Amino acid sequence: MAKNNDKLKEFRDKIDSLDKEIVKAIQARAEIASEIGEIKRENNEPIYRPDREKDVYEKILSLNGGPLPDKVLVAIYKEIMSGSFSVEKGLAIGYLGPEGSFSHQAVRARFGTSVEATEFPSIPEVFRAVETDKADYGVVPVENSSEGLVNSTLDQFLVSDLNIYSEIYLKITLNLLGFEHDLSKIKTLYGIKIANSQCRNWIAANLPHVEVSETPSTSRAASIVAEKRGGSAAVASSIAAEIYGLDIVRESIEDMSDNTTRFLIIGKNQCPPTGNDKTSVVFSIPDKPGSLYKVLKPFFDKGINLTKVESRPTRRTSWEYNFFIDFHGHKKDPIIEEVLNTLKENTIYLRILGSYPISPPNP
Repeated sequence: MAKNNDKLKEFRDKIDSLDKEIVKAIQARAEIASEIGEIKRENNEPIYRPDREKDVYEKILSLNGGPLPDKVLVAIYKEIMSGSFSVEKGLAIGYLGPEGSFSHQAVRARFGTSVEATEFPSIPEVFRAVETDKADYGVVPVENSSEGLVNSTLDQFLVSDLNIYSEIYLKITLNLLGFEHDLSKIKTLYGIKIANSQCRNWIAANLPHVEVSETPSTSRAASIVAEKRGGSAAVASSIAAEIYGLDIVRESIEDMSDNTTRFLIIGKNQCPPTGNDKTSVVFSIPDKPGSLYKVLKPFFDKGINLTKVESRPTRRTSWEYNFFIDFHGHKKDPIIEEVLNTLKENTIYLRILGSYPISPPNP
């Protein structure tokens, strides 16, 4: 036993020594980040660079020899980089609230917990916050794998000059939150309509006796349960459980395990090419035969992968549409520049919404 205790002390001493070096290295990194921040401010350059973020993660993962898996190292470095933002200048992010929403969770997933995150009650107000410099960037949902497009986000790009700066895919995991772990004692279930519908089968099988009460958001559902405490539960996110002090009574109660939402990071900047990029544009075309064919054919001819084609009414003339398309490549790539020039010739209206690094669709 004494020998084991000696060995344990030896290992703990080694960890203590490593912790000192780790803290010293993190603080040294933060000092360098502060110097970089000064240079960026002098040159009026953005603090957040999606292309630089991508490079950092790729280099970190290339150095990983275990035993920690890649996702753990990414999570650690996300917080280190989040702290760096705070010493470089401070980063203000606006998101579709309320606090504890999935947009809030997307902010944390991309920027960590050290940035200044401010909730706004609607997608147009997130856009306005960035336009008026109340926020450096905004985070808004644009589509869900099971529910489709968020039309309010697409419509805002028709009246705003903001760009798509980056994207993030967030797996939507819905949980049963509350204080009561005995499901038979839960009388009322709170949740937003879309979340309740995504858990319909689980609710029917496990809570057939409850009264389902709709709320304007998953966060509001969590706050109501926090106030009522007994006899109720909420369908909401893990971040809502953290914010409102609720237990996660059951995890992952959604009926579709691959339910994912794509969020856009919007801002006034444009991201330089990374070699693995996506471009988004919106355009309208003349109302005559072959117009859409003329627009899309150059993409086929050049072997460019179209990842999305969507239409929205222009609201100017009945049955007239704007088309939103996403495709692989950066607007500064020579082939993409050529296709975009052809696009200009065959459209009435064309706006490049942004070129940005591709994020994996299955986080």
